[in-house]
Amino acid sequence: MTPKLVWLALAAGVLVALLLLRRFGRRWFRRWSWRHALRTRREMGFRLNPVTVTRKQRLKDELLADPDLRTRVTDLARESGREEASFLADVSLYLDEIIPSFNLITTYRYGKGLAGWLLRSCYRVRIGRSAEAALNRIPRDASVVYVMNHRSNADYLLVAFLLSNRVSISYAVGEWARVWPLEKLFRSFGSFFVRRRFRDPLYHAVLERYVQRAVAQGTTQGIFLEGGLSRDGRLQPPKLGLLDYMLRAGAKDLVFIPVGINYDRVVEDSNLVREGLGKPKRGPLDLLRRTSLWLLGLVWRGATGRFHRFGYAVANFGLPIHAASALQGADLRAMDWDTRRPLLEAFADDLLKAVGNEVPITPVAAVAWVYRNQGETAPGKALLRDQVLETLARAQEQGLPLHLPRGSFQRTFEVGLRVLLLRRILLQVDGHLVLPPHKAPLLDYYALGVAHLLDRTHPAPS
Repeated sequence: MTPKLVWLALAAGVLVALLLLRRFGRRWFRRWSWRHALRTRREMGFRLNPVTVTRKQRLKDELLADPDLRTRVTDLARESGREEASFLADVSLYLDEIIPSFNLITTYRYGKGLAGWLLRSCYRVRIGRSAEAALNRIPRDASVVYVMNHRSNADYLLVAFLLSNRVSISYAVGEWARVWPLEKLFRSFGSFFVRRRFRDPLYHAVLERYVQRAVAQGTTQGIFLEGGLSRDGRLQPPKLGLLDYMLRAGAKDLVFIPVGINYDRVVEDSNLVREGLGKPKRGPLDLLRRTSLWLLGLVWRGATGRFHRFGYAVANFGLPIHAASALQGADLRAMDWDTRRPLLEAFADDLLKAVGNEVPITPVAAVAWVYRNQGETAPGKALLRDQVLETLARAQEQGLPLHLPRGSFQRTFEVGLRVLLLRRILLQVDGHLVLPPHKAPLLDYYALGVAHLLDRTHPAPS
């Protein structure tokens, strides 16, 4: 056999092997990965969501055949004069965009470890307080929604990591994460994407049916009631869209769990405050440059032994709120928008109040609030310490959600002041603590994050 024929035979053999591998190897790998994933689930003991583990194509086919969605498509086609097939093509595209591609191995074998490493490298991660007994009494067939304040984009990682041994959460994620590789990662974690401020009624009909199907089947959801990140630190008014979908899903028992989140340092605080002041957003290249320099600075400080973690990242889990009891048995599915809107708004306000009552008062927030409300222009350290300790004592008496490192008021003051000094939000000049004017909005951002708690029950120190 000539060398040319040998090479042709080898090439043909490789081609046949690749075709066989493509046909049978993919099936084998899928089965292996699923067995591996189920073993991971048994080892860790968490609860899987029904919808997120359904194959994407199967879920898409079921939603395309959904009677309510098909009726809505028919109505829209009749109103607009377009062909129904054209609307169904748009529905298919929207479903491809919305439906997650949950991967158990990505989430729990690798994702949990990576999230834990990232969070613990930057913060001291803690659960402040949790209504554990009440949470354990929630029926297993209930549809559970974790309702959170939106403090940082790290909220997704923080709550998912803290609950990773209990349940997997399907988050509603905004368009900001629809960039590579974030989009693929969030989809593999079971999250679905939501277009904010997108007015196409067909899109909202598709999103509504997906959310209602997920809730009715018991998929644990995670939503940020404010709909976006706070630019000034305060809790923002609640958004009603997803909440309306969920309350009309027909779930057997819909339970909302308020979650309060806070950080001693929000990584993106400077950009949020800048936007809150009405300044133009930084361009993508400028943002990339500044982020890269910041990350390089962190790496350099770590390599030279000068890196300090950002303080505490804390989440509190409050008492469950059963929708049926809160709405006094009202069936929102039987009401039009104008009739149910007042009920929705009242329920959303109560939910937001419950979330606000769980927001942890972290060391930086406590020191920032006291500094902002004390009477001195540049107080001494001893004076500020006495006022912080007095405020913490009053807050503890009122049962506010304090996070006290090592259970100590003194330690809380030291941690909070150290972070503010390291970030040069406060400067120590001749024994006085001075707030540079250009840093005042940052100090306000952290103070206002807990002002709804401290302002309500404590007079400002004189």
